[in-house]
Amino acid sequence: MSWDIRYLEWRFANLNEITSFLLAALSLAVAYIRPTSILSDPIGSIIIPYIVALLAIIPHEIGHRQAARRYGCFSRFTLSFSGFWTTLILNIIGSFVGILVFFSGYTSISCGLLNRDVEGKTALAGPLTNIIVGFVGLIGASLVPFSLVGLFFFELARFNFWVAFFNLLPFWVLDGLKIFRWNMIVWAVLIIIAFALTFL
Repeated sequence: MSWDIRYLEWRFANLNEITSFLLAALSLAVAYIRPTSILSDPIGSIIIPYIVALLAIIPHEIGHRQAARRYGCFSRFTLSFSGFWTTLILNIIGSFVGILVFFSGYTSISCGLLNRDVEGKTALAGPLTNIIVGFVGLIGASLVPFSLVGLFFFELARFNFWVAFFNLLPFWVLDGLKIFRWNMIVWAVLIIIAFALTFL
């Protein structure tokens, strides 16, 4: 059994980035897919949640990747078999109580010298990108509030602000812990902003 899990982790880790992004977005989007409205409103119930999930994950992970590459590191988005299924199941359950998590994958980074400074700045790029994209969604939603386009922008803001806040929590392998260890002031400012935009 343990060999099978290791094999599946290896297979998922070696998927190409596009496939990994598509699957990772699915595991996030299920939190906002509304099964009862699929037939009557497929765009609002399926398509918009999936697209905004892509627009929350891809810029976040590319932010990490490009920041790492600026320091001469090799980096790519990597999907985790156990992380994907854990995220998918928890988000299906969380759709009933308003909880959203993301453990499906990560940007793997390989450097000759990965010190606290490089690690912190690379971690910062992900949630900072989400906050920027979230503000784009907020502006768009305020310009066209009562339309399908407005719904798209609203969901874009909501997804991105939540992903930023979740990733800024300072524990385990999340970005927040790496940023906190690098610069507590930067971390505090960002998590206060993300908290306010997510919950207030």
